[in-house]
Amino acid sequence: MKNKLFRLLFIVSGCILSAQKADNSFHGYYKSDNSETLYDGFSFEGNGKVLIADMNYGDYFTRNDSLIVYPDKSIFIFKIKKDKLIGLSNWVKKGSWTHQKDASETGKFYDSIKAKKKAELLAEYYDQTKTSSKSGLDLDALVSGKINDINEKLCGKGLAKACMNLFGLKMMEYTPDLLTDPGKIASKKLKPHPELILLSERIIELGEPEGYTVLGSYYYALGLKKKAFKTWDEGEKHGSLKSPQAKASVEIQEELDREDEKK
Repeated sequence: MKNKLFRLLFIVSGCILSAQKADNSFHGYYKSDNSETLYDGFSFEGNGKVLIADMNYGDYFTRNDSLIVYPDKSIFIFKIKKDKLIGLSNWVKKGSWTHQKDASETGKFYDSIKAKKKAELLAEYYDQTKTSSKSGLDLDALVSGKINDINEKLCGKGLAKACMNLFGLKMMEYTPDLLTDPGKIASKKLKPHPELILLSERIIELGEPEGYTVLGSYYYALGLKKKAFKTWDEGEKHGSLKSPQAKASVEIQEELDREDEKK
């Protein structure tokens, strides 16, 4: 009888924990405790955005004692243990990070309703795309288009990350030779596809400045250099970290190409 009661309580408690809702009010700066990780710190803004090692922003949500971070096309999974983050997934597995109480808090609660909605949508994305792989993310499914329907649905609901995924997939679909021979694209003088323009506008409307970055990259691939740089400049003005990186990368490559031509 006692064993049956214990099992029942265990099942009930498990159901309660699994039913806890996703949240992204988690905030503060967490610094690495060791040198075995690529990431020296994470600054959680309390609105679903995290600055990763002062380099790029990612999206995140918490549920129970788990913290899920999407830096881009990968995933970081942590366990929250008091004032520490314990890395569980591939890229953060050997690391631990401690909350810096002396550091200024970064909780930017711009809109609690929007923040809550974003956490719920990101959790829905995680639940529908997670795999048993060590990375926790099925990149093959993402690239092959197997989860297009998930991205379509969640983009429609207002998840910028899903819209970003769609943009990448649609860009490959509408831009022949993008992966095989990108040098040929400009010579084809393709016009920007209306669906991609609308999709980039949707991303920006959802508060994601990297919408400018992907649009600028698309313009550049088509050979529209002036439009690309103008778009990246706009992205930088709106807080994008990747737009200036894209500009710098292009400028460096073009300089290298000029040097090669002189030889």
